[in-house]
Amino acid sequence: MSTKASDTLDAGNAAVSFANDIVPLFRPLDVQCMKGKGVFLISYDYMKDPDNAKDVLERLEPGAGALRMPQGGPYWSDESLALFQAWINGGFQP
Repeated sequence: MSTKASDTLDAGNAAVSFANDIVPLFRPLDVQCMKGKGVFLISYDYMKDPDNAKDVLERLEPGAGALRMPQGGPYWSDESLALFQAWINGGFQP
């Protein structure tokens, strides 16, 4: 069984903050592109919804096919994906 990058952060790490840790991962181009599709990447009110956050994570991960973000790359590192997953697991801290 393979270990996903999202499994590499343990619960002992400091809380991951949306404003400080997640928002900086999104490029302005990504924010504008996804806004046009009704996905508000840097809106805490939008992203704190578990369904929205999980949808974004699925689009960021390898295997998303044509829906993979950011469109055309460069794609997020395993560490960035793990950080996003840790934010979700940590309760969507602002």
